[in-house]
Amino acid sequence: MGFGLRPAGTDGKWGAPTSTLDWCEENYIVTPYIAEFWNSTSNLFFFLFMCVGLFSVTRLGVTEMRTYLSMYSIAVVGVGSFLFHASLWYETQMMDELPMIYGTCVFVFAAWRVFPETNKNNNLLAFGLFVYSIAVTGMYLKLKNPVFHEVCYGILAAILFLTPPIQFYHIKHNYPQYSDRLSGLWKLYWYGAVSYLGGFAMWGVDNNFCEVLRTSREYVGYPTRILLEFHLFWHFGTAVGTYASVMTVTYLRLLATGRSDVYLKWVGGVFPMVTTDLSYVEIRKLTKTKAV
Repeated sequence: MGFGLRPAGTDGKWGAPTSTLDWCEENYIVTPYIAEFWNSTSNLFFFLFMCVGLFSVTRLGVTEMRTYLSMYSIAVVGVGSFLFHASLWYETQMMDELPMIYGTCVFVFAAWRVFPETNKNNNLLAFGLFVYSIAVTGMYLKLKNPVFHEVCYGILAAILFLTPPIQFYHIKHNYPQYSDRLSGLWKLYWYGAVSYLGGFAMWGVDNNFCEVLRTSREYVGYPTRILLEFHLFWHFGTAVGTYASVMTVTYLRLLATGRSDVYLKWVGGVFPMVTTDLSYVEIRKLTKTKAV
């Protein structure tokens, strides 16, 4: 794939790149203070979806720490990614890429501990994911090979992609009272999966057809050239996909713990939120889950 240093543009505030990657966006062409302006500012999507997610789970009366850690992890990745794209330093590259591993491990833990009847050996699972994170960190710092990081991250992403269908099958056969929710769950699942895979496709084009994109951006000029900053759409797609994944797990967890009051709502027909019509006092009475 098209990994490597591909600098273009001008020099800026943070000096020559020390990272092992320099993405397709030309450096410092918008401002001397941000190396890759659109790749940096597009990380605002992560903050936006974290805020929406936090609003939803707080409104639902969710108390489990795993859910809040999942939400905060979205923002942590956004911060690291912003710093990396803004400076193109090796240190900030690690602040972007390693939290992707750590945050996804949090997502996997939450996804694998949805149902009370299977919510066992939490410490063992947490320890296994911790060891995986430490091993990936040590090997990546030694190898400094972006492909190694992408493979390790891809393994975790594949686990998240494959887990929900298994859980939907479990719902169908063990929670028949929620069988009418399955169509909504599938819709939410594919909403997130298509968003994520669409962003990944944009990421691949940005990596492998960089010179074509750069030439095209130079030809069309502003503002149209912004639409050819495909790494921007990678950030948008992963932000949407991650939000949808966390909300899918949250929705499943609430149903599995007896919260039949929650339901999936599509705002404007295009944006999913898990919500309830109960008041805060009523939610407090219904809440059965405990912080982990």
